[in-house]
Amino acid sequence: MQQRFLGVDHVDVRVRSLAQVQAFYERLMPALGLPKKRFAYVDEQGEWQNDVKGGRYNAVEFVEDSKAAPLFIGFIEDRTMQPTDTRIAFRIASPDELTGWRDFLVSIGAANVELSADPKEYPAVFFEDGCGTKLEVVARR
Repeated sequence: MQQRFLGVDHVDVRVRSLAQVQAFYERLMPALGLPKKRFAYVDEQGEWQNDVKGGRYNAVEFVEDSKAAPLFIGFIEDRTMQPTDTRIAFRIASPDELTGWRDFLVSIGAANVELSADPKEYPAVFFEDGCGTKLEVVARR
């Protein structure tokens, strides 16, 4: 079956400690265009329950401000999670923004923040959240 790629619907990111990274993502996600936050509970089978049980939650979703089926990124606590070499990349508009993004990331507590070795060839800022999840902002043409 051949289909046209329509884009990413959502991303679920596992983190060792939601408490450790929640404030970081509460500042990062709105800067990336995902301003709405909602809490959820993910059960043992991995099913999202948007009705949090008695105020308990173990996941936070950040959502576009859109009426259409919005993109969202969810962060789910998984105490067994170990960071991998997989990197999540977020696209920004222009390479001219890289220095500003680097400074912003440092200000919100990102770890291991660095510009790519050759910003003309690969214009990106690499960084990690407080649990070691590898991320980047990239400005491809």
